Formats: sequence, C-alpha cells, structure tokens
Amino acid sequence: MQTHPADPERVQNDSPPGPNPTVQPRRLSDLLQAVLDAPASPEERIYLGGLIDSFGNSAFGALIFIFALPVAVPIAIPGISALLGAPLLLLTWQLMRGRAQPWLPDVMRNRSFQRKDFRSIVGRVLPWVRWLERLVRPRLSMLAIGRAERIVGALAFALALILFLPVPFGNTVPALAVAILALALLERDGIAILVGATVGFTGIAIVSGVILALVQGAILLVRSVIQL
Repeated sequence: MQTHPADPERVQNDSPPGPNPTVQPRRLSDLLQAVLDAPASPEERIYLGGLIDSFGNSAFGALIFIFALPVAVPIAIPGISALLGAPLLLLTWQLMRGRAQPWLPDVMRNRSFQRKDFRSIVGRVLPWVRWLERLVRPRLSMLAIGRAERIVGALAFALALILFLPVPFGNTVPALAVAILALALLERDGIAILVGATVGFTGIAIVSGVILALVQGAILLVRSVIQL
C-alpha cells in the first residue's frame, strides 16, 4: 500500500535528499507525453498522487505550472481561481520552506479524472508547452537552485495568495507569473525567473492599484451618502 508523508510542515532537513543540482530535470512536455503514452484503457482514471510520483524530482515545477496555467488563460470558469488557488498555495508554501518533494493531503492525492479527459486537455496544452520550452534553457542557473529556489517559492506564494482576492481581471497576470516561474525552475533558467519576477511584481502593482481604487471609490460613495 502506498504511503504518503504525514507532516506538511516538514522542511527539507527532514525530507528525502533533494534533486541533484547537476542533473537536469526532465522537460515538462516529456513528463506529460509519458503520462499520455502509458499503456492503459481510456476509461482508466489518473490520480493526482500518481502524477506527483511520476514527475519525480520535477514534481514541484510541473504541478505549480499545471495549476497556474488554467488561471492565467482567460477562460470563463466561475470559481476556478479559488479551486486551483488552494493547491497552489500549498505547493508554493512548501517550495518556499525548502521541501525536496511536494506533499498533498490524501483528499487531494486521491482526486482523479478519466484518462481520456486528461488526453483531451493535455493534447491542447502540449503544443504551447513545447513552444514555451523552445524559449527557455539552462542559464544563470544559480537563480533557480538552492536558496534562490526558496526565494522564488516565496514570490510564487505571495502571487498565489492574490488568486483568492475577488479583484476583477486581477488573477491573470499573477497566475501567468507563477506559470513562468514554475517553467523557469524546471528548466533552471535564471533569465526566465527574472522575467517571471518582473511579471509578478507588475501583477502585484496592478492588483494593488485596483484595490486602492475600489477602496477610494467606496469611501467617496459613503461620504456622498452621508451628505445626502
């Protein structure tokens, strides 16, 4: 029977040894393609826990990218930010704390979907992932490993928090930044991390501006009501 880590707060010192920084993780497109090519019937279900295990030392970047991308793409699915924001928060928190492998509670690990549905979604996303992978490559890798990886996790965690805010059109840019940062970690691309950080701080500035404008508007509205 498969066992799972029991302590979400356990940091890297108590976790299994992290991935070797000299070994390049597999590309996200290869990981997704391997899941698609695995021999199985179309009606078989894919479990989130199984995906985590199959991603190996690329699990953090792959999962964060997978959860962030649907929020970054402007699609009209009510509540998608709150639905995907929770696992994003959990994953980015653990990345910030320096865990070697992601931990998810059993209620999340046991979530599943039919393989044919997974094939349909991944089939549409995979060409875009491959296109993005042509733009990134290992460079300035010191910005994507070790302590720098924790700093990236802290920024991604702050951006994931924004996804819970009910700000009109305020989720797209932060989620895009998280997706860029995740792909940059997978490819150990320091330049892409700088790009993702720039997009992230831009998203924070936009959301802060919108919130400030809403607060000022609410204050003016209250004052006008009081003066009536």
